[in-house]
Amino acid sequence: MFELPFMRLALVVSMATGLSLGIMGVYLVIRRVIFFGLVLANVATLGAAVAQAMGWPPEIISFTAAVTAAAALGEVDASKRLSAESIMGWAYAAASSATVLVLSWAATGNSDTLHLLFGNVLAVQSNHARGLAVLAAVVVLAQLSLMRRFLLVTFDPESARIAGVNTRLWSLALNLSIGGVASAAVHEIGALSTFALLALPSTAALLATASVRMTFLVAAALGVVVPSLALVLSFRFDLPAGPACVALLALSVPVAGVIGASGRRAG
Repeated sequence: MFELPFMRLALVVSMATGLSLGIMGVYLVIRRVIFFGLVLANVATLGAAVAQAMGWPPEIISFTAAVTAAAALGEVDASKRLSAESIMGWAYAAASSATVLVLSWAATGNSDTLHLLFGNVLAVQSNHARGLAVLAAVVVLAQLSLMRRFLLVTFDPESARIAGVNTRLWSLALNLSIGGVASAAVHEIGALSTFALLALPSTAALLATASVRMTFLVAAALGVVVPSLALVLSFRFDLPAGPACVALLALSVPVAGVIGASGRRAG
């Protein structure tokens, strides 16, 4: 199977995107803003769709759209009338509907741009695979050096502010990091898989583990192993790789819940 060049590239992309999205998704789950990831995936898709329709570089426009949305939504506070989830819901509806309209209008919408919605990891180019592998390495290195500060502004921004930490700057840096990772992944695995990898490995890890460090490790492991397994199953049984990955990730959540509950009872 992996003697085929396109399968090796697909494996690299699956592991790289799963690792980076799995790690960054932990922050979204801890902050209880998981729909932030869904919005970013769809905004990145919208940016790429507009770029392809207009003949612009899709990677640059998609990245710009995602990080702009990450910065803007990170500055929006819930009001007495509207919750943060309501604002995220509005942003998701606006971005997803605009994406479909752009794809329907574009002359190439029936072929070249539809992969933005569903992904096509088996058609990835070698330079894109290398870029995603480098990005995953950067994410890991950044977490090793900056995780304490990110966790401080995530768990207790008030205490961080009192301690003299620029919480606004660090929260912006975290949001921009998530936006950049999401925009890079959308081009190869699609919006659905991008959101699933942001949300589900971290959710499963939080259910199965008792410490923050283990949550990050398990989320990263699931982000690498599950997409790789989905790729193997899709090849063996002629299944679409993206939906197979999402289905396995969804299955991992109740399994993790059972494991976590069993561990707590045993303890």
